Amino acid sequence: ITLNSFGEILVKDLGQASGTDSLIDQYRAHMLAVSTAANPPSIVDRVDFQRISQALYDKIWKPIENQISNEDLVFVAPDGGLNIMSFAGLMNEEGEYLIEKLPIHYLSSGRDLLRLKDQARSAAGLFALGDPDYDATPMARLSGSEAAPESTSELTYQATRNVRSACEELRGTTLSQLPGTKVEVEKIAESWSSTSQEPTTICFGLGASEEAFKRDAPGNRVVHLATHGYFLEGRCQPATTQRGFDSEVGYIGENPLLLSGLFFAGANLQGEGADELGVEDGILTAEEVTAMNLDGTELAVLSACETALGEVKDGEGVYGLRRAFQMAGARTVISALWPVSDKETAEMMSQLYESSRKSLPEIMREIHLQKINDLRENKQADHPFSWGAFIALGDWR
Repeated sequence: ITLNSFGEILVKDLGQASGTDSLIDQYRAHMLAVSTAANPPSIVDRVDFQRISQALYDKIWKPIENQISNEDLVFVAPDGGLNIMSFAGLMNEEGEYLIEKLPIHYLSSGRDLLRLKDQARSAAGLFALGDPDYDATPMARLSGSEAAPESTSELTYQATRNVRSACEELRGTTLSQLPGTKVEVEKIAESWSSTSQEPTTICFGLGASEEAFKRDAPGNRVVHLATHGYFLEGRCQPATTQRGFDSEVGYIGENPLLLSGLFFAGANLQGEGADELGVEDGILTAEEVTAMNLDGTELAVLSACETALGEVKDGEGVYGLRRAFQMAGARTVISALWPVSDKETAEMMSQLYESSRKSLPEIMREIHLQKINDLRENKQADHPFSWGAFIALGDWR
């Protein structure tokens, strides 16, 4: 269904979802294969992507492209598997990316066009966190703690605190430091200071803790988190039968909001010693985010791998971090569809705050186009893996 600025509705039948889902599976597998390669995307990778992308373009975009002007701002409210792909990287038969023709912005549903026109409560300031010390002990984190975090409900906060997925894959995760995220946050703070008189709160190393985030992020207009993220895809079975298990039925799954999250200081300890000292475990789940109060936050930037992913429900969207931050009150969420290097992310993210006079879709498009042009000028493959991971969902102003 498409709706133009005159309120005219056009409905196009794109066929069975199974055909589109098959192409999206190929798209996702291709991006994951590129992410695990030792080298940047090659010309061969681009040719492989072009085959998949053009098939998706023909399937979901070509039927409506004549109804859309190149001057339009396109709002996309995807359903099902379309939630986990970048429309910006769709490619036509001439080899042009869709983002080269027009700006694109994502919505949870078409209702957001009306809902987001409501006046939001104003907040002020930037909270930016990066380069956490993933090996920080609970005692070290406790020494830096000041007060309990604010929450919409203390009961809800206590019910979600330190509750993690039982997935063995999460238990076996060991995180390496991300020095590039410190550079990213420093550049962001510099850009912010040059364009805004609002206060800035920055957290690094031991201070980049879950406690600091829950305590200090609420009340800020912008929240920027640069760290490792995870999405378990629901494919894991727990090591024990204590949760979500029926002896007759078998494993029946977990709360989907436990399957995605962010890692903060101390996350490598997997909660060891945290409960005894009454501190956080350093693993922030999407479920914990929903218990926070981010009312007044205009923009939450989740500068971490696969933060845009989650369990996809047809007709209901994605149950993951991006939905959790919106449920907590953030009006717009920028998140990633696949793993991106901290160096490339730092280069892109610093541009987000350089101009306050443009709309977010315009800024995102400029960032994408600059990266595409840089790759082409350097005779490198302009593969979307290098520039198309981050999408903006929510308020576009």
